[in-house]
Amino acid sequence: MNRTNINYPHPVLSSLNEDYIDSTFDISIVDDAIEEDNNKAKLKVNYVLDCPGLQELINCGKAKVVVYIESVIAEFRQAFNFNHKETELSVELKKDELNRSLVLRGYIIADENINSFVLDEHNKKIFGIVPFSLRRGDIMGIATHHYVIPLNSYDPLSDRPSIFRIRKQTERPNEEISADFSQDKIVIYLNADAYDKYQKLYEAPDVRGVLASFFAAPVLVDVLNYIKNMTEEERISAEEKKWYQVIQFRIKELNIDLNSENSLAKVANLILPHVFVNAVESLTQLCKALLQGESDV
Repeated sequence: MNRTNINYPHPVLSSLNEDYIDSTFDISIVDDAIEEDNNKAKLKVNYVLDCPGLQELINCGKAKVVVYIESVIAEFRQAFNFNHKETELSVELKKDELNRSLVLRGYIIADENINSFVLDEHNKKIFGIVPFSLRRGDIMGIATHHYVIPLNSYDPLSDRPSIFRIRKQTERPNEEISADFSQDKIVIYLNADAYDKYQKLYEAPDVRGVLASFFAAPVLVDVLNYIKNMTEEERISAEEKKWYQVIQFRIKELNIDLNSENSLAKVANLILPHVFVNAVESLTQLCKALLQGESDV
């Protein structure tokens, strides 16, 4: 899909302009909700188009309706295409690629090069009757509404932001915990016993913040030590990875000179704001709730 933040040289159906006469295009979320399970987020989107000219181009495969979905913090962006003959689309996403919320926008785009683009619905006062040439991917319509959908449940480790992932250790089962910095995200490995307990605790939303702090904070200290002492070759390799880019951005944003810092725990607490205090506060609230529950018995 070609650029969106421009003044288009051709007519674009949008509520923000007068390029089309008596025409509308919009998307909506079916049931106004998103369905979530342990690993996936699912939603249904439909579109309504009142423009016979564009509808004909869609029906014959020259144009298509797409939903562009992004989860900004997680740096997830993906476009999903409607079938040419259908106005409803089912979307299924992996939750470990998302963070907190989704933003949905709808577009009509050219699905092939169109050399003579002129419709009866075009505003002749603006464009006359001169045909336009479109390239495949050019935007032809922008939905009136866009949606910001909060996720009811999310991994707090992904909120730090989207650089940690917890997996079960299978190659070295005797290691209770280890971390791998070689992938795009920092992978925290737990042995089978610890991972199974983590999974059971994770089912309770109130516990997730504490779990995140338990694992994210000490591993981040390891990561900072690794960055501080890495070779030039290791630095060049790390520059392509998301976790390194995110942490370096925070270090520059906070104006931290890592080489002059003696306490990497202090730096970790700045990068993950108040992570240690928040863990203590969350644990305190959980303990109070448990004690209250016992007193009510």
